[in-house]
Order: sequence, then C-alpha cells, then structure tokens
Amino acid sequence: MAGDKREAVLNAGRTLLLKQGFRATTMEAIAAEAGIAKATLYKYYGDKDAVFVALATELLIGVHEAFVEGLKAEGTLTLRVAEALVAKYRTLGEYMAGSAYADELLDVHHKLVGAQVQVAEEAAAALVEALRQGGVREPERIAAVLDAAAYGLYRKGKGDLLDGIATVVEGVLRGV
Repeated sequence: MAGDKREAVLNAGRTLLLKQGFRATTMEAIAAEAGIAKATLYKYYGDKDAVFVALATELLIGVHEAFVEGLKAEGTLTLRVAEALVAKYRTLGEYMAGSAYADELLDVHHKLVGAQVQVAEEAAAALVEALRQGGVREPERIAAVLDAAAYGLYRKGKGDLLDGIATVVEGVLRGV
C-alpha cells in the first residue's frame, strides 16, 4: 500500500476507534474516512482486527520509546524507573485522551495479542528458572542475553541454528 494510503487508513482507524469504539467501527467506515475504496482496504488489511493490531503496534512502539527514554533520565535507579513508567503511561494516556472507549480498546488489545505476550513471558520465565536451577548467577540477565543472541541468529538465518545457539549458550555459560 502506498505510504499515503496506509497512513490515511491508520489515521481513519485511530479516529473512528477512539470516537466510537471497536464494536461500532466497521471496515466500511474506515475506508470512507480514509477516502479509499473498501476493496482497497481489504487488499491490505483482511479485517478490522488487522487494522487494530497495526494501530496497537504503532502505539506500543511509541510507548516503548518513551519508556526507554525515561530510563535514560538523570538520577537514582528508583527515579529513572519511575520516570520510565510515567513516560510509558503518559504516552498511552495521550493516545487515548478523551476517548470514552479506552477501556474497551485495551480489552480488545489484550484479547487479540494477550495470548502471544503471555506465551512469550512464560517461555522467558522457564528459561530463567532453568538457569537458576543450573546454578547460574543473575539468571534474568543471562536469559535476556541468550534470548537476544538466539533471536539474532534466527533472524540472520544462516547455518545450523541449533549449533549456533548451542555455541553461544556454551560460551556465555562458561563465562559466568
């Protein structure tokens, strides 16, 4: 989709979702608000859920960026964490400002992507627990390093993934 059309769809979706909520927003209304044919909208977004997920992703990127910037604040760890959390929820609040449907939209978000997030968190917790049981110091930090390295190897997509990850795990665990 041309950048302008995509932006128009997302702007229209955002406007309508905040104004009338998820249940009342239709693909037909999004297409009309964006000034494009309904068939064009369906070509790029198969349903309203897909438009919503695209908007949620855009919002989450902004929330994450605000959070990371908050962590870079001056001061103690306590102050920096507090700044990050305030920045995170301020960004979310600014996005939802004035919408009577904020709670509904947050519930829909949880329904659409909550299961994926929960599975990822459970996998991370299982890795931390395995490292802890193996006697690794700072298992949360080591788990994060290992997961990031594994993800990088996966994205690179060259060679034997198991061999590559095993080599990284062995090297990291030998060094701790």
